Amino acid sequence: MSATRNEYEARIADVRNSFAEAIGRARYSGEVTVLTSRGKRAAAIVPMEFYERALQALGETAVLVEKPTS
Repeated sequence: MSATRNEYEARIADVRNSFAEAIGRARYSGEVTVLTSRGKRAAAIVPMEFYERALQALGETAVLVEKPTS
């Protein structure tokens, strides 16, 4: 069975000013925001549950990487 997921498309520059809104859509509404740069799809903000299921389906494990110190 295939489910439909709402998807928004927004320029990275625009999302930079409303980042909390894109996070809220993913977190509370399960919606995806696709970020574009120069008209090309570059990345997506997805719900955490979606990301975790994708990793599981691909048989992959995420490894937390430490932030480099300056």
